[in-house]
Amino acid sequence: MAKTDAASTKDFVDHSYFYKPYSIAAAIGFILWAAYVCWTGYWGIMKGRLPVIDIGMQLAILWWLLDTVRTKTVYRLEKDRLYMLKTGLWRKQELSIAYDDIFGVHHFKNQLMKPVTYRYTYHQYAKMDNRPIWSLLYDIGSTQKVGRVLMKASEDFWKEFEKRMPGQIRIPQEEVVALTYKSIEKKLREQGYFKDHPEMDFEEGIKQLRQKGTEMGGRDDELTGEDFHGEKVEMKNGTRTDTIEAAKRRMEKK
Repeated sequence: MAKTDAASTKDFVDHSYFYKPYSIAAAIGFILWAAYVCWTGYWGIMKGRLPVIDIGMQLAILWWLLDTVRTKTVYRLEKDRLYMLKTGLWRKQELSIAYDDIFGVHHFKNQLMKPVTYRYTYHQYAKMDNRPIWSLLYDIGSTQKVGRVLMKASEDFWKEFEKRMPGQIRIPQEEVVALTYKSIEKKLREQGYFKDHPEMDFEEGIKQLRQKGTEMGGRDDELTGEDFHGEKVEMKNGTRTDTIEAAKRRMEKK
């Protein structure tokens, strides 16, 4: 992890955001659920039967609706790790990931072919939050799979995260993927993978990932940090120089 000043090591806390226009859709959902309950009750009385299956479905739908509107998340940037708490209806999920285990964060994309195999995917965001979804990839100790966390947060949170992990937060997907593979490449080669392929440096790996057909490298719907804060970053051959430096730091730790 890059060195940070004393101010940056203070805990930074961010909370989920309830987008009020979504409450209209939620209200419609509850109205439709109530109509379903009334219709089922009327049918049961007329037929003299207890609609067990319908009652079960109604309970499941009610739980989903209540959980959707009540789910909240808390993110906390600590001195050496990211802590996440998600609470919903009768449930609680906590995650704590060391900065040294985080490969990077990129804009979430729906892709048929995943560039990395995920063992775990945690949806650590509130459904009533309308902000963009970001995908955080992290090391779980496996040589073939990684962990993934889907997140939504404020601009202040992302800016603080970028200060603590420069060159790794809200960067293009191919750069996160290259950081991931370069971080686990040594273990993969020790297990016999890539025997017939020469080792590539970080920049060459990005170049390969940006080829046509990879769904990476310049998709129109991809977002990065610059789309929000508008700050210009120094580039080298199409890649942020601070990302290249982050890759070098990770290679030194292998």
